[in-house]
Amino acid sequence: MAFQNPIREWNRDFRLLAAGMFSLGVYFGVRHTLFNNFIVERLGVEAHQLGLIESLREFPGFLNVIFIALIIRWSPPIVAAASLVVMGVAIAAYSEIHTVFQLGVFAVFGSLGFHSWLPMQQALGLAYSPPGDKGKWLGQLRSVSSASTLAMIGVCLLTFHFLQYEGLFLVAGAAVILGGLAISVASKPETQADQKSFVFRRRYWVYYALNVLQGVRRQMFITFAIFALVKVHGMPIETTMVLVLINQVLITVTSPSVGKLVDRLGERLMLSLSYVGLTLVFTGYAVIQDRPTLYVLFCLDNLIFFGPIAMTTYLHKITPPEELRPTLSMGVTMNHVAAVIGPFVGGLAWKAFGYEVIFFSGAAISALSLVMSQWVDPEGLLAREEEAAQSKEERA
Repeated sequence: MAFQNPIREWNRDFRLLAAGMFSLGVYFGVRHTLFNNFIVERLGVEAHQLGLIESLREFPGFLNVIFIALIIRWSPPIVAAASLVVMGVAIAAYSEIHTVFQLGVFAVFGSLGFHSWLPMQQALGLAYSPPGDKGKWLGQLRSVSSASTLAMIGVCLLTFHFLQYEGLFLVAGAAVILGGLAISVASKPETQADQKSFVFRRRYWVYYALNVLQGVRRQMFITFAIFALVKVHGMPIETTMVLVLINQVLITVTSPSVGKLVDRLGERLMLSLSYVGLTLVFTGYAVIQDRPTLYVLFCLDNLIFFGPIAMTTYLHKITPPEELRPTLSMGVTMNHVAAVIGPFVGGLAWKAFGYEVIFFSGAAISALSLVMSQWVDPEGLLAREEEAAQSKEERA
Protein backbone atom coordinates (compact mmCIF):
# COMPACT_ATOMS: atom_id res chain seq x y z
CA MET A 1 0.00 0.00 0.00
CA ALA A 2 1.35 3.41 -0.97
CA PHE A 3 2.19 5.83 1.82
CA GLN A 4 -0.66 8.23 2.56
CA ASN A 5 0.23 11.63 3.91
CA PRO A 6 -2.17 12.18 6.87
CA ILE A 7 -1.76 15.96 6.65
CA ARG A 8 -3.73 15.97 3.39
CA GLU A 9 -6.78 14.69 5.30
CA TRP A 10 -6.59 17.31 8.02
CA ASN A 11 -8.78 20.38 8.03
CA ARG A 12 -7.37 23.85 8.72
CA ASP A 13 -8.20 23.83 12.42
CA PHE A 14 -6.69 20.41 12.99
CA ARG A 15 -3.49 21.57 11.28
CA LEU A 16 -3.28 24.58 13.59
CA LEU A 17 -3.85 22.30 16.57
CA ALA A 18 -1.09 20.05 15.20
CA ALA A 19 1.22 23.11 15.10
CA GLY A 20 0.51 23.64 18.78
CA MET A 21 1.23 19.97 19.44
CA PHE A 22 4.47 20.27 17.48
CA SER A 23 5.62 23.11 19.74
CA LEU A 24 4.60 21.07 22.78
CA GLY A 25 6.86 18.29 21.51
CA VAL A 26 9.75 20.76 21.31
CA TYR A 27 9.07 21.73 24.94
CA PHE A 28 9.16 18.14 26.14
CA GLY A 29 12.08 17.26 23.89
CA VAL A 30 14.21 19.77 25.77
CA ARG A 31 12.72 19.27 29.21
CA HIS A 32 12.77 15.46 29.24
CA THR A 33 16.25 15.35 27.75
CA LEU A 34 18.00 17.94 29.91
CA PHE A 35 15.97 18.41 33.10
CA ASN A 36 17.24 15.56 35.30
CA ASN A 37 20.92 16.02 34.48
CA PHE A 38 20.47 19.79 34.81
CA ILE A 39 19.02 19.63 38.32
CA VAL A 40 21.62 17.09 39.50
CA GLU A 41 24.69 18.70 37.91
CA ARG A 42 23.85 22.38 38.34
CA LEU A 43 21.61 22.43 41.44
CA GLY A 44 22.48 19.22 43.32
CA VAL A 45 18.81 18.32 43.83
CA GLU A 46 18.02 15.33 46.08
CA ALA A 47 15.06 12.94 45.76
CA HIS A 48 12.97 14.52 48.53
CA GLN A 49 13.50 18.00 47.03
CA LEU A 50 12.48 16.77 43.58
CA GLY A 51 9.41 15.09 45.06
CA LEU A 52 8.33 18.35 46.70
CA ILE A 53 8.90 20.36 43.51
CA GLU A 54 6.95 17.88 41.40
CA SER A 55 4.07 17.87 43.89
CA LEU A 56 3.91 21.65 43.73
CA ARG A 57 4.16 21.48 39.94
CA GLU A 58 1.17 19.14 39.80
CA PHE A 59 -1.01 21.29 42.06
CA PRO A 60 -2.37 23.43 39.18
CA GLY A 61 -3.82 20.24 37.72
CA PHE A 62 -5.79 19.75 40.92
CA LEU A 63 -7.32 23.20 40.41
CA ASN A 64 -7.99 22.57 36.73
CA VAL A 65 -11.74 22.03 37.04
CA ILE A 66 -12.11 25.40 38.81
CA PHE A 67 -10.05 27.09 36.09
CA ILE A 68 -12.16 25.53 33.31
CA ALA A 69 -15.35 26.60 35.06
CA LEU A 70 -14.17 30.21 34.83
CA ILE A 71 -13.16 30.11 31.15
CA ILE A 72 -15.93 27.85 29.81
CA ARG A 73 -17.43 30.80 27.89
CA TRP A 74 -14.13 31.86 26.37
CA SER A 75 -12.80 30.67 23.03
CA PRO A 76 -10.95 27.35 23.59
CA PRO A 77 -8.26 28.14 20.96
CA ILE A 78 -7.43 31.40 22.74
CA VAL A 79 -7.19 29.63 26.09
CA ALA A 80 -4.99 26.94 24.49
CA ALA A 81 -2.78 29.62 22.95
CA ALA A 82 -2.35 31.47 26.24
CA SER A 83 -1.46 28.19 27.92
CA LEU A 84 1.35 27.51 25.44
CA VAL A 85 2.71 31.04 25.80
CA VAL A 86 2.91 30.60 29.58
CA MET A 87 4.76 27.28 29.10
CA GLY A 88 7.17 28.93 26.68
CA VAL A 89 8.00 31.75 29.09
CA ALA A 90 8.51 29.26 31.92
CA ILE A 91 10.98 26.98 30.14
CA ALA A 92 12.90 29.96 28.75
CA ALA A 93 13.28 31.18 32.34
CA TYR A 94 15.11 27.94 33.22
CA SER A 95 18.13 29.54 31.55
CA GLU A 96 18.41 31.90 34.53
CA ILE A 97 17.75 29.42 37.34
CA HIS A 98 20.47 29.09 40.00
CA THR A 99 18.63 27.83 43.10
CA VAL A 100 16.16 25.08 44.00
CA PHE A 101 13.64 27.75 45.03
CA GLN A 102 13.77 29.37 41.58
CA LEU A 103 13.35 25.95 40.01
CA GLY A 104 10.19 25.39 42.02
CA VAL A 105 8.74 28.81 41.12
CA PHE A 106 9.14 28.42 37.36
CA ALA A 107 8.14 24.76 37.44
CA VAL A 108 4.80 25.76 38.97
CA PHE A 109 4.38 28.65 36.53
CA GLY A 110 4.93 26.37 33.54
CA SER A 111 2.59 23.82 35.05
CA LEU A 112 -0.22 26.39 35.12
CA GLY A 113 0.11 26.62 31.36
CA PHE A 114 0.39 22.89 30.75
CA HIS A 115 -2.56 21.89 32.90
CA SER A 116 -4.85 24.45 31.32
CA TRP A 117 -3.65 23.29 27.87
CA LEU A 118 -4.31 19.61 28.55
CA PRO A 119 -8.14 19.58 28.57
CA MET A 120 -8.18 22.14 25.74
CA GLN A 121 -5.98 19.85 23.63
CA GLN A 122 -8.28 16.87 24.23
CA ALA A 123 -11.48 18.81 23.56
CA LEU A 124 -10.10 20.51 20.44
CA GLY A 125 -8.74 17.22 19.12
CA LEU A 126 -12.19 15.66 19.42
CA ALA A 127 -13.93 18.75 17.99
CA TYR A 128 -11.68 19.05 14.92
CA SER A 129 -11.55 15.31 14.06
CA PRO A 130 -14.21 13.42 12.04
CA PRO A 131 -16.66 10.89 13.54
CA GLY A 132 -15.49 7.27 13.40
CA ASP A 133 -11.79 8.14 13.15
CA LYS A 134 -11.24 10.04 16.38
CA GLY A 135 -8.86 7.48 17.84
CA LYS A 136 -6.86 7.52 14.60
CA TRP A 137 -6.64 11.34 14.48
CA LEU A 138 -5.79 11.60 18.18
CA GLY A 139 -3.04 9.06 17.57
CA GLN A 140 -1.77 11.21 14.72
CA LEU A 141 -1.68 14.22 17.04
CA ARG A 142 0.43 12.24 19.48
CA SER A 143 2.67 11.24 16.59
CA VAL A 144 3.17 14.92 15.62
CA SER A 145 4.21 15.74 19.17
CA SER A 146 6.51 12.72 19.28
CA ALA A 147 8.10 13.62 15.95
CA SER A 148 8.89 17.16 17.10
CA THR A 149 10.22 15.81 20.39
CA LEU A 150 12.41 13.48 18.37
CA ALA A 151 13.70 16.33 16.22
CA MET A 152 14.44 18.45 19.28
CA ILE A 153 16.38 15.64 20.94
CA GLY A 154 18.49 15.52 17.80
CA VAL A 155 19.05 19.27 18.08
CA CYS A 156 20.11 18.78 21.71
CA LEU A 157 22.58 16.06 20.71
CA LEU A 158 24.12 18.18 17.97
CA THR A 159 24.21 21.55 19.74
CA PHE A 160 24.50 20.85 23.48
CA HIS A 161 28.23 21.53 23.65
CA PHE A 162 27.66 24.89 21.93
CA LEU A 163 24.37 26.08 23.41
CA GLN A 164 24.53 24.24 26.75
CA TYR A 165 21.47 24.02 28.99
CA GLU A 166 20.72 27.74 28.90
CA GLY A 167 20.65 28.15 25.14
CA LEU A 168 18.44 25.12 24.55
CA PHE A 169 15.94 26.28 27.18
CA LEU A 170 15.65 29.59 25.31
CA VAL A 171 15.15 27.82 21.96
CA ALA A 172 12.37 25.70 23.43
CA GLY A 173 10.65 28.73 24.94
CA ALA A 174 10.58 30.57 21.61
CA ALA A 175 9.19 27.53 19.78
CA VAL A 176 6.35 27.02 22.26
CA ILE A 177 5.34 30.69 22.11
CA LEU A 178 5.15 30.44 18.30
CA GLY A 179 2.97 27.34 18.64
CA GLY A 180 0.62 29.30 20.86
CA LEU A 181 0.33 32.05 18.26
CA ALA A 182 -0.57 29.44 15.64
CA ILE A 183 -3.42 27.83 17.59
CA SER A 184 -4.81 31.26 18.52
CA VAL A 185 -6.22 31.73 14.99
CA ALA A 186 -8.10 28.40 14.90
CA SER A 187 -11.90 28.44 14.73
CA LYS A 188 -13.95 28.31 17.89
CA PRO A 189 -15.70 24.90 18.03
CA GLU A 190 -19.48 24.86 18.12
CA THR A 191 -20.73 24.50 21.66
CA GLN A 192 -24.04 23.40 23.05
CA ALA A 193 -26.20 26.23 24.35
CA ASP A 194 -26.59 24.40 27.63
CA GLN A 195 -22.91 23.41 27.96
CA LYS A 196 -22.01 22.88 31.60
CA SER A 197 -18.99 24.26 33.41
CA PHE A 198 -18.84 21.56 36.08
CA VAL A 199 -19.83 17.91 35.83
CA PHE A 200 -19.48 15.14 38.42
CA ARG A 201 -21.66 12.09 37.74
CA ARG A 202 -21.79 8.58 39.08
CA ARG A 203 -21.95 7.14 35.54
CA TYR A 204 -18.34 8.30 34.95
CA TRP A 205 -16.91 6.61 38.04
CA VAL A 206 -14.66 4.24 36.05
CA TYR A 207 -13.16 7.16 34.13
CA TYR A 208 -12.56 9.03 37.39
CA ALA A 209 -10.99 6.02 39.13
CA LEU A 210 -8.62 5.24 36.27
CA ASN A 211 -7.54 8.89 36.15
CA VAL A 212 -6.71 8.89 39.87
CA LEU A 213 -4.63 5.71 39.54
CA GLN A 214 -2.96 7.00 36.39
CA GLY A 215 -2.06 10.23 38.16
CA VAL A 216 -0.15 8.43 40.90
CA ARG A 217 1.50 5.86 38.66
CA ARG A 218 2.51 8.16 35.82
CA GLN A 219 3.79 10.96 38.00
CA MET A 220 5.93 8.58 40.03
CA PHE A 221 7.53 7.29 36.84
CA ILE A 222 7.98 10.72 35.25
CA THR A 223 9.48 12.11 38.45
CA PHE A 224 11.80 9.30 39.45
CA ALA A 225 12.57 6.99 36.49
CA ILE A 226 15.26 9.04 34.72
CA PHE A 227 16.21 10.67 38.02
CA ALA A 228 17.02 7.19 39.39
CA LEU A 229 19.10 6.39 36.32
CA VAL A 230 21.09 9.60 36.82
CA LYS A 231 21.27 9.69 40.63
CA VAL A 232 21.53 5.96 41.43
CA HIS A 233 23.07 4.46 38.30
CA GLY A 234 25.16 7.44 37.15
CA MET A 235 23.72 7.91 33.66
CA PRO A 236 25.55 10.81 31.88
CA ILE A 237 23.80 13.52 29.87
CA GLU A 238 24.94 12.03 26.53
CA THR A 239 23.30 8.70 27.39
CA THR A 240 20.16 10.47 28.56
CA MET A 241 19.84 12.19 25.19
CA VAL A 242 20.38 8.96 23.25
CA LEU A 243 17.90 7.08 25.45
CA VAL A 244 15.18 9.71 25.02
CA LEU A 245 15.96 9.81 21.28
CA ILE A 246 15.42 6.05 20.89
CA ASN A 247 12.29 6.26 23.01
CA GLN A 248 10.79 8.99 20.84
CA VAL A 249 11.58 7.10 17.63
CA LEU A 250 9.54 4.18 18.95
CA ILE A 251 6.64 6.42 20.03
CA THR A 252 6.60 8.32 16.74
CA VAL A 253 6.49 5.13 14.68
CA THR A 254 3.84 3.36 16.75
CA SER A 255 1.46 6.17 17.81
CA PRO A 256 -0.78 6.15 14.69
CA SER A 257 -1.12 2.36 14.90
CA VAL A 258 -2.01 2.57 18.59
CA GLY A 259 -4.85 4.98 17.83
CA LYS A 260 -6.18 2.64 15.14
CA LEU A 261 -5.95 -0.33 17.51
CA VAL A 262 -8.03 1.54 20.09
CA ASP A 263 -10.73 2.06 17.44
CA ARG A 264 -10.51 -1.56 16.29
CA LEU A 265 -9.98 -3.58 19.47
CA GLY A 266 -11.77 -1.38 21.97
CA GLU A 267 -10.75 0.52 25.05
CA ARG A 268 -10.95 -2.28 27.61
CA LEU A 269 -8.54 -4.62 25.83
CA MET A 270 -6.04 -1.88 25.07
CA LEU A 271 -6.09 -0.61 28.65
CA SER A 272 -5.65 -4.14 29.99
CA LEU A 273 -2.60 -4.74 27.80
CA SER A 274 -1.13 -1.42 28.91
CA TYR A 275 -1.55 -2.15 32.61
CA VAL A 276 -0.06 -5.64 32.37
CA GLY A 277 3.02 -4.17 30.69
CA LEU A 278 3.30 -1.32 33.19
CA THR A 279 3.19 -3.75 36.12
CA LEU A 280 6.16 -5.62 34.65
CA VAL A 281 8.06 -2.40 33.93
CA PHE A 282 7.75 -1.04 37.46
CA THR A 283 8.73 -4.37 38.99
CA GLY A 284 11.78 -4.51 36.75
CA TYR A 285 12.85 -1.02 37.77
CA ALA A 286 12.76 -2.07 41.42
CA VAL A 287 14.77 -5.30 41.14
CA ILE A 288 17.10 -4.91 38.13
CA GLN A 289 20.51 -3.26 38.44
CA ASP A 290 21.73 -3.71 34.85
CA ARG A 291 21.65 -0.31 33.17
CA PRO A 292 20.98 -1.45 29.58
CA THR A 293 18.00 -3.48 30.78
CA LEU A 294 16.67 -0.46 32.64
CA TYR A 295 17.01 1.57 29.44
CA VAL A 296 14.83 -0.99 27.65
CA LEU A 297 12.23 -0.82 30.43
CA PHE A 298 12.15 2.97 30.21
CA CYS A 299 11.36 2.83 26.50
CA LEU A 300 8.80 0.08 27.04
CA ASP A 301 6.91 2.20 29.59
CA ASN A 302 6.48 5.04 27.12
CA LEU A 303 5.77 2.68 24.24
CA ILE A 304 2.77 1.04 25.96
CA PHE A 305 1.40 4.21 27.53
CA PHE A 306 -1.66 4.47 25.30
CA GLY A 307 -4.14 4.67 28.16
CA PRO A 308 -4.96 8.39 27.65
CA ILE A 309 -6.14 7.77 24.07
CA ALA A 310 -8.30 4.85 25.16
CA MET A 311 -9.78 6.75 28.09
CA THR A 312 -10.54 9.82 25.94
CA THR A 313 -12.36 7.79 23.26
CA TYR A 314 -14.18 5.85 26.00
CA LEU A 315 -15.43 9.07 27.55
CA HIS A 316 -16.45 10.43 24.14
CA LYS A 317 -18.66 7.38 23.62
CA ILE A 318 -20.52 7.65 26.92
CA THR A 319 -20.73 11.44 27.30
CA PRO A 320 -23.30 13.84 25.76
CA PRO A 321 -21.64 16.73 23.86
CA GLU A 322 -22.49 19.37 26.44
CA GLU A 323 -20.72 17.37 29.18
CA LEU A 324 -17.59 16.33 27.30
CA ARG A 325 -15.24 19.27 27.96
CA PRO A 326 -16.11 19.72 31.66
CA THR A 327 -15.84 15.96 32.19
CA LEU A 328 -12.43 15.89 30.52
CA SER A 329 -11.46 18.70 32.88
CA MET A 330 -12.77 16.74 35.84
CA GLY A 331 -10.67 13.80 34.66
CA VAL A 332 -7.56 15.99 34.72
CA THR A 333 -8.48 17.13 38.22
CA MET A 334 -9.01 13.55 39.40
CA ASN A 335 -5.68 12.62 37.83
CA HIS A 336 -3.95 15.29 39.88
CA VAL A 337 -5.65 14.65 43.20
CA ALA A 338 -3.20 11.77 43.56
CA ALA A 339 -0.40 13.25 41.45
CA VAL A 340 -0.03 16.15 43.89
CA ILE A 341 0.58 13.77 46.78
CA GLY A 342 2.46 10.97 45.00
CA PRO A 343 5.82 12.65 44.22
CA PHE A 344 6.11 14.25 47.66
CA VAL A 345 5.39 10.98 49.48
CA GLY A 346 7.59 9.13 47.00
CA GLY A 347 10.53 11.45 47.62
CA LEU A 348 10.23 10.98 51.38
CA ALA A 349 9.90 7.20 50.92
CA TRP A 350 13.04 7.16 48.75
CA LYS A 351 14.95 9.02 51.46
CA ALA A 352 13.70 6.68 54.22
CA PHE A 353 13.61 3.26 52.50
CA GLY A 354 15.47 3.54 49.21
CA TYR A 355 14.34 4.04 45.63
CA GLU A 356 12.97 0.49 45.23
CA VAL A 357 9.85 1.25 47.27
CA ILE A 358 8.70 3.77 44.67
CA PHE A 359 8.72 1.27 41.83
CA PHE A 360 7.17 -1.57 43.83
CA SER A 361 4.34 0.84 44.67
CA GLY A 362 3.98 1.70 40.98
CA ALA A 363 3.68 -1.99 40.14
CA ALA A 364 0.90 -2.41 42.70
CA ILE A 365 -0.99 0.61 41.34
CA SER A 366 -0.67 -0.74 37.78
CA ALA A 367 -2.11 -4.08 38.89
CA LEU A 368 -5.04 -2.30 40.55
CA SER A 369 -5.60 -0.31 37.35
CA LEU A 370 -5.80 -3.60 35.44
CA VAL A 371 -8.61 -4.73 37.71
CA MET A 372 -10.47 -1.42 37.40
CA SER A 373 -10.19 -1.40 33.60
CA GLN A 374 -12.43 -4.48 33.37
CA TRP A 375 -15.41 -2.16 34.01
CA VAL A 376 -14.62 -0.16 30.85
CA ASP A 377 -17.54 -1.10 28.58
CA PRO A 378 -18.99 1.91 26.70
CA GLU A 379 -21.43 -0.09 24.57
CA GLY A 380 -22.66 -2.05 27.57
CA LEU A 381 -23.11 1.09 29.66
CA LEU A 382 -25.15 2.83 26.99
CA ALA A 383 -27.26 -0.30 26.42
CA ARG A 384 -28.01 -0.61 30.13
CA GLU A 385 -28.97 3.07 30.38
CA GLU A 386 -31.26 2.77 27.37
CA GLU A 387 -32.89 -0.31 28.86
CA ALA A 388 -33.37 1.46 32.18
CA ALA A 389 -34.94 4.46 30.42
CA GLN A 390 -37.35 2.19 28.53
CA SER A 391 -38.32 0.40 31.73
CA LYS A 392 -38.99 3.75 33.40
CA GLU A 393 -41.22 4.84 30.52
CA GLU A 394 -43.13 1.55 30.63
CA ARG A 395 -43.76 1.91 34.36
CA ALA A 396 -44.92 5.49 33.82
